[in-house]
Amino acid sequence: MTSASPDPGNTPRDVTERVRSSTPAAAPVVAVSGPSTLFDARGKEETAIDHDIAPESPKRRPPSWSSPLEMCVLVARGYTFRTGVVVASVVGTILSGVNEGTVIASGHLDVSTWARIVTNYLVPFVVASVGYLAPFRRRRGTNR
Repeated sequence: MTSASPDPGNTPRDVTERVRSSTPAAAPVVAVSGPSTLFDARGKEETAIDHDIAPESPKRRPPSWSSPLEMCVLVARGYTFRTGVVVASVVGTILSGVNEGTVIASGHLDVSTWARIVTNYLVPFVVASVGYLAPFRRRRGTNR
């Protein structure tokens, strides 16, 4: 029994180039030799877990990063938007209610109050984004 070669365009190098050049909305997750084998952004073969990537709804994984600047670029490109907005909306609303509730209820909002409210939403967004990207960090000097 002979094994079939991978489809043209699905070699680790091709997949890596597509992932690196894609925008977040079009980042591919490509099944190479069946639904359980994938190639990550570095072209390394990995096995998908059923709940991690469903065939009908491919999950985008952000590329690995090694410096804070690369992490900021991933946040700016929208890789953490969905997760960050959900966390920030819930936590920011609770924090704003607790910290600024009396000022909001009295109607005496000024610029500094609005700045504190924005901060109440921005901090959870940043924390959720860092937490989302942390598992994809690539240590300098290693292949991982």
